[in-house]
Amino acid sequence: MTHHGQRSRESEVELVIGSVRVRPRERIVETPTACVTVEPLVMQLLTALTRRAGQLVTRREIFDRCWGGAPVGDDSLNRIVAGLRKALQRAAADWITIETVPATGYLLRLIPRAGEQGIPVQDADDVRRAIEAALDSWRAGLPEPDHLRLELLRRACALQPDNAQAHGLLALLCRLAAEYAEPGAASIYVAECESSARRALALESHQPDAMTALASVEPLMGRWLDARERLMAIREVHRQHPAATHDLAIVEMATGRVRAAKELMDSLLGADSLAPCYCYKSIYQHWSIGDEAGMDRIADRAIQLWPTHPAVWTARFWTLAYTQRTKAALSMLADAAVRPDLPPPALAFMRQTLLAAVGAAEERNAALAASIKIAGTGPAQAIASLFTAGLLQSRDAIFEIAEAYYFRTGNAPVPMRHTAEELSVNDQHRRVTQILFTPVFNGMRDDLRFVSICQRAGLSSYWEVSGLRPDFQRPATSDP
Repeated sequence: MTHHGQRSRESEVELVIGSVRVRPRERIVETPTACVTVEPLVMQLLTALTRRAGQLVTRREIFDRCWGGAPVGDDSLNRIVAGLRKALQRAAADWITIETVPATGYLLRLIPRAGEQGIPVQDADDVRRAIEAALDSWRAGLPEPDHLRLELLRRACALQPDNAQAHGLLALLCRLAAEYAEPGAASIYVAECESSARRALALESHQPDAMTALASVEPLMGRWLDARERLMAIREVHRQHPAATHDLAIVEMATGRVRAAKELMDSLLGADSLAPCYCYKSIYQHWSIGDEAGMDRIADRAIQLWPTHPAVWTARFWTLAYTQRTKAALSMLADAAVRPDLPPPALAFMRQTLLAAVGAAEERNAALAASIKIAGTGPAQAIASLFTAGLLQSRDAIFEIAEAYYFRTGNAPVPMRHTAEELSVNDQHRRVTQILFTPVFNGMRDDLRFVSICQRAGLSSYWEVSGLRPDFQRPATSDP
């Protein structure tokens, strides 16, 4: 669900489509050779189609976006579609095409112009831009398919079919799309990930983006050893490769080796401090080793830079709640202008949790009961419920939720797939074990139920086979 406030913010963000710049606020479509001003409804249509590039946008969705559901005839829609096509032609951007799906809707596609295959070097700027945009998309790490950058990469692969990096990055972004796409589209992205990776590796046998995509396209749960070995092999050849290093850090965190994960993430942040996908993981890692000063430094900086990034916002929210800064966390919930577009039930539940943390026993019991119920609605809600049960220090609730989440037991087993009612947050569309090694489970790892979870999930076997022990089973060090 997209609320009006978020839609308004999105509609003002500049879009870059190869050599074309779309500036919604000024209603301008600009290319190196032309600058075209369009009417407001045409710009709304262009931004809607661009953000879903390569995907069908239904007529009903366009009516809702452009006219807010007001009674408008087909002639009005046909008029702005024609106006958009004319504007793209005037801007010499006719390779951006608007396809009609009769009686259904429209698609924006980025296709090579006639004769563009095998383009000369001097005309290869769009391929370079597509690669740069894909790298930026991966760094941003938003929990949704990046339709525009995917379409730009598909065009780049058509323009330069022997460009191994373009095919490898297409595989990498398809891997992310497979995790965050609607259920019906996930298998399509998996297939494209595999085919793009095969093409990249045929061109370059150790292409690191393609190898990383294949190592991580499957859910990590239960296959930590395979994923770790494959990612380590990539880093033997490409030591500083960001995606492989990042995914290896996820494996280390997911298997309780928090300090090893933090060391990898520190190296990534040292090379690229402005990547949101590094920052929010670093927040949790600093928190988990007890370095609250480092956690605050990274979290406060990240939330100022990317206040509406779902994973950054969520990391800052829960770390404030767990460090007894309830009023600060409540203010994050209250400020709709600088937070993700939280579904109302999630917003209400998070507020209930914060008030229960400083409230009476009745409020705590009500919040715990709500957490058990809400956990059964989807994996992201289950993660939020684990945070709640940990914050309220209820062993029984946290293990009941964990059993439902990891093993689908009890009266409210957690669905395998993310649901439309949940906030889309990174690393919360699949079952993940990172949370077991954060302060959410502090004081609970000596419980036999925690031991049972580790055994049944395969973590105990992983530790035994790999010889890599989790931090909580190792002697404390003098590190911060």
